[in-house]
Amino acid sequence: MMISIALIWGVVVGFCCLLWLALGIRHRQAGEPVIENGFIPYLGCALQFGANPLQFLRSRQKKYGHIFTCKIAGQYIHFLCDPFSYHSVIRQGRHLDWTKFHFATSVKAFGHDSFDPRHGYTTENLHQTFLKTLQGEALPSLIETMMGHLQDVMLKSDTLSPSKEHWQVDGIFAFCYKVMFEAGYLTLFGKELEEDKCHTRQAAQKALVLNTLENFKEFDKIFPALVAGLPIHVFKSAYSARENLAKTMHAEKLSKRHNMSDLISMRMTLNDSLSTFDDVSKARTHVALLWASQANTLPATFWSLFYMI
Repeated sequence: MMISIALIWGVVVGFCCLLWLALGIRHRQAGEPVIENGFIPYLGCALQFGANPLQFLRSRQKKYGHIFTCKIAGQYIHFLCDPFSYHSVIRQGRHLDWTKFHFATSVKAFGHDSFDPRHGYTTENLHQTFLKTLQGEALPSLIETMMGHLQDVMLKSDTLSPSKEHWQVDGIFAFCYKVMFEAGYLTLFGKELEEDKCHTRQAAQKALVLNTLENFKEFDKIFPALVAGLPIHVFKSAYSARENLAKTMHAEKLSKRHNMSDLISMRMTLNDSLSTFDDVSKARTHVALLWASQANTLPATFWSLFYMI
């Protein structure tokens, strides 16, 4: 009896594998780039990509060239690894639905409710907050605030080191991340602790920001995998990091911060007056904004300083 059950299961599994080979594999058509389907049904190359996205892309680029297609979590994703060809793709805006991609990706990555107008929401009012607070007359004061925080972060290094006899030594990459993240974070979200010359309070404020940076790096590390379609629950530490970031951005906590930017204040008002999001979703939209403000800025600062040196 046991043998017959095992045999039946073997036949079923074998049939499913054959069905997948027949219907689940996409074959390269004329004019299309090379396609890699992977060996695992549905997931395809997802596990390899999620483990190390950069190494995965480099190995495929070496194997297939600058353009190739991989099946990742049920979707076929095209990769273009030649930076000199990006402008050709960008010019095809009429054929690329960035808005649809943006809505779906933001929900998957940050876990908030949908902004998609097809689901009854609109992003028009939220988009206006960028125009009102990051451009024109609002920009000079924002730049001044950012410059003030940069000077505080770089020149007041004694906040964590009472002894001025020894230099603090760090790598360029870590230095850029710490300085730019702290300055940018404080510019947008303000300080948890009120401005105080007390060494202990200054050290506590810096520790809070550096803890936020660690959570940000843990989450940002797996962001490519989230965009590819892998669920965040696969990455327990990254999920925990994202939720820790969201906890610090609940409306109750943000309302107690000092010198918060107009951008965040305005978005909090719109969240409360126009959206139907719960408190958790509202906090996660702020995490999305934090990521958008830092994800490209941090590495760009490093490479700029690296080439200058």
